[in-house]
Amino acid sequence: MRIGIVGSGGVGGLLGGLLARQGTEVALLARGAHARALRERGLHVQGTIGELTVTPAAVAERGRELGVCDVVFVAVKTWQLAGVVADVRAMVGEGSVVVPLQNGITTWDRLAGELGDAAVAGGIIFVNSWVAAPGVIHQLGTLVRVVLGERAGGTSARLAAIRDLLVRAGVTVELAADVVLCSWEKFLGFEPMAVVGALSRSSIGTFRADAAARGVLVALMDEVVAIGRANGVALAADAATRRLAIIDGLAHDATISMQRDLMAGRPSELREQSVSLRALARSLGVATPVHDVCVPLLALQEAAARAGAR
Repeated sequence: MRIGIVGSGGVGGLLGGLLARQGTEVALLARGAHARALRERGLHVQGTIGELTVTPAAVAERGRELGVCDVVFVAVKTWQLAGVVADVRAMVGEGSVVVPLQNGITTWDRLAGELGDAAVAGGIIFVNSWVAAPGVIHQLGTLVRVVLGERAGGTSARLAAIRDLLVRAGVTVELAADVVLCSWEKFLGFEPMAVVGALSRSSIGTFRADAAARGVLVALMDEVVAIGRANGVALAADAATRRLAIIDGLAHDATISMQRDLMAGRPSELREQSVSLRALARSLGVATPVHDVCVPLLALQEAAARAGAR
């Protein structure tokens, strides 16, 4: 099976390294200094799960240079998605499966609109990893978990084959009967943690231990649950409580990718995550008083970062 990875940063680079280590043919799409380092020195992963260095089967800056793959994992940030659609399309052939791994609740439909419903499955990843230097991925914690499911519901033979491949590479994989629900359950933790982490400029362990910050976190989570349920997602009554228990078990020094980008003055996923969430809430008539205070403050940072990136 030939695996394409569009976006070889923290998520894509880690998956690519684990898959290549166990002998899978991996084609990486990367750009700039990161792409040059991958070609010249290979991909190096270091972290809690150990260290490895692999030589990918192919590294290119355009999808047409990589060619058709059996599976294409899309691991760019949501704000970068429009810029790689043509690359993904060039890597998709008859029978190819595209698995988006972005955070959020809109990416799957956006890609399906470009590539067709049949080509796009639902994918979710739980991992804490980032690019430490060109060609180098740093990973924190023991959790490397992927959830797969068909967007219309249920699982399939094609997803079972991907699961088996990832399991051989050392990834924990779940086939989900309702992957849309699973995506909202992840978003329920990710988005509020990113907002609180970015505003407080602190790690998960720090803000979850502070009573006031924890209160803001819980209030944001409650708003996400209300929006999801109003949107027809079967989030359980205790969904926020159960997700908070998971948050309490995360590594003390862990941070969220959107938070790290905001803190570093880089463009982030704020517009595609929190801003779009508020828009959905308004369309559904759901009140979000805590998001209404927090998100506009972060939006000022986001606007400055995007202006500086032009």
